[in-house]
Amino acid sequence: MSTELARRAADGDRSPDVARWLAEGMRRHLAGAELDRALGLDRASRLRERNAALRDAAALLTGDDGPWRCACRLEGAIKRYESRIAPLLERGQALPLSPIDEALRRAFDTGQRVPTTARNLFELIR
Repeated sequence: MSTELARRAADGDRSPDVARWLAEGMRRHLAGAELDRALGLDRASRLRERNAALRDAAALLTGDDGPWRCACRLEGAIKRYESRIAPLLERGQALPLSPIDEALRRAFDTGQRVPTTARNLFELIR
């Protein structure tokens, strides 16, 4: 959630959620925490956020055929997102995202490498 709030703040969003995140992060920073950790943007926090976003996407793709097939569907969704959706978003094109694409955008926004093989995704979601 922190990378999502950081992206929104960078885009000029001044909503109560963003303001609260900034204020709480600055309080933690002034109390002695490193800035990235205070804002929840340190590597460990971003990995947790990426994993949560991938699990959210997997939950949307879950069927009655088990976690391996879900991991295979998630692999396909990630490839589609990387090849079709991400380039449009990078060019600044505003487009409505499906819940799966929204979860994948959150995962990629963390800046951490996103697993792209069914085997690695299976290990993450099982």
